This record gives sequence, C-alpha cells and structure tokens, in this order.
Amino acid sequence: MKQKAVQKHAPDLWSQRANSVTMRKFVTEVADTEKLLLFGETGSGKTHFYLNILEWQEKQGLKRDDLKMSIIFPDRPTGLAKLVNLIPKRYIDRIDVYQVNDYEETVVATATAEETMEEHYKETGQFGWMVFELMENYWTFSQDYYCRQAYGTSMGEYFAQMQSLNAKSDKKTAYEAFAGPFGGPWPIIKFFHNFNWIDRVKRFPYNTIFTSEIKEEDNKDSIFYSLGYRPAGEKHNQHRMDTILYMGHKGNKFTMQPFKLTGYTRMYGEVNITGKNGYEEHRNAMKRLANLGYCVSKMDDLEQQAGINPPKRKKETEEKPKEEPKEKPKEVPEDESSDDDLFDV
Repeated sequence: MKQKAVQKHAPDLWSQRANSVTMRKFVTEVADTEKLLLFGETGSGKTHFYLNILEWQEKQGLKRDDLKMSIIFPDRPTGLAKLVNLIPKRYIDRIDVYQVNDYEETVVATATAEETMEEHYKETGQFGWMVFELMENYWTFSQDYYCRQAYGTSMGEYFAQMQSLNAKSDKKTAYEAFAGPFGGPWPIIKFFHNFNWIDRVKRFPYNTIFTSEIKEEDNKDSIFYSLGYRPAGEKHNQHRMDTILYMGHKGNKFTMQPFKLTGYTRMYGEVNITGKNGYEEHRNAMKRLANLGYCVSKMDDLEQQAGINPPKRKKETEEKPKEEPKEKPKEVPEDESSDDDLFDV
C-alpha cells in the first residue's frame, strides 16, 4: 500500500509576536558585564589575569556567596592548579572547574555552567563569571566532531588513513578528501562551533572571559596587523567580544595592550603590569578614559541613577582659524609624564 506523502508547512513567522524590554531595562541588566578576550603566547599571564579578578572583587568588598565563577578548561590541569594561591581563600569554593576533552563535553559543560550562573543570579542578583580557556581548542574540537559524525573516526585518524592511501596514488591530498564533494565541511563545522556553541555563549548576560594563544596575521585590513599576530581559533571570534587585550611577555616584564574597547572612542596604550593586578590596571585605565570623555557606552540618566558621575565634556566652540606653530615644548621627564601618555597608541 502506497503511503501518502506528509506535507509540512513552514510556520507563518510574520503572524507571530516577540517579547521586548525597554532600552533602560536592557542596559541596566547587561551593560556592566564583560565579554573579554585575552590572547598571547604561553606564559604571558592570561590565566593569571582572570584569576586576579577575584582579588579585585575582594577589594570591592564582594561577599563570598555573591561570587560565582565557572572555568571551562581544556588545558593541562597543572596550568591552573599551580596558580591556586592567587585565589582569595574565601572564594575558592565558589569556583567550579569543568575539564573538557572534546566537543560534546564542551557543550555539556557550557550548558551546565549557564544553568549555575542563572541560579546564582536569581539568588544573589549578581552576575557570575564564565571562563573559556584556549579558544583554538574548541575550534579543533568542532572539526574533530564533524569528522567523527561524517566519517566515523577522529580527525587525526582520518587524516592519517587518507594520507597513507593517497601517498600510494596520484589522487588528491588528505586535506582535499576531508573537504568532501559538497563544497567543503566548513559551513557544517562553523555551525557546530558558531551557531550551536559560541554564538549562544556571546548572548549570555553573564561576565565571560576567553583566552587564546596567537596566530600569525598578514591581513593588512586586520586590527591586529601592526602586531603581526591575531588570537588563535575561529577567525571571527574577535567580532563576538567587547574587549580584546594582548598579553605580552618579554623576560621578566609583563604587559597588556588593548586592540578593541567597545563603547570607547579611544584606546589606552601598552601598560606594564609586572607584579600588579592586571585586571585592576585595566579598570583604572578605562576609568581614566571615561574621565577624559572617551566613554560613550552608557546613557547619562542611568549613570546618575547608579551614582556614577558622567565624564566631563568640553563645551562645543566654533572652529577657530589655525594658529602659527609655537615653540616646541620642553620635554617632560619620565617620572613626570602627563595623564595623556597612557592613552597614546
């Protein structure tokens, strides 16, 4: 007996209605949370930086139960365990660590951490912190997940097998074979990595910190071109962040330098954070930018309601004709540099 074909109709989306919130409520609930990417070579102080946030929050008087941090960690356990002394003792039991080794564990850990953050916010009214170490690992996990779904074997095993077979013939390389007959796997891999994972994470209202190693950058249109390196991992991750800091390390000197500061019309320059709380130095630099009038991220009335004095703005004046150049000012001694020096890029 021939079965009748099941006819499916697409839903009429134009007849449905969405929920919204006012801009005031939206800004009040999420404006002060972080979406921060730290990138740099191994040993440049990325983990050290985000653990310093706990010390900074202790200085602000944050109660023990008001803090919650979840760390998604695909790296060697000792890389985190050896820095445990940076964590104030009162907070150490308020930090959860999820060790992940593949795509499935990453998604499950992220979903669990999100649930924990939501419960914490309902109980305390405080946004917790989610940390995702080594972004490049999640990009590799997504490729490996695709390979296991498409070919039934891990990416490493697949490439080894294909390379061995192709070496005996004039056929395409293992990488070309990996691409498949339908224009390559990248749209599917990006679905796993982007749509099904990080694009969900970027919409979380909670504070979120990402770390990554570096990758060479030769694109002249890139914001990282002057540095010569970009954050490793999926190349569009930079668009998912509000703040991007490069962590530098030369000898015994540790520095940080911003490459993106959403909500600011100017960036501060490289800052020496050797022996200092890097997150506190970052916050102080942001305050100085705001005091100089370079912060545009909040509405004035919301700042006033929160008890924050908006940055002083210079009165608009008519454009004056250009004056003849004056004598070159005397050089300022190194220990008497002006406030503006910090913000030279």
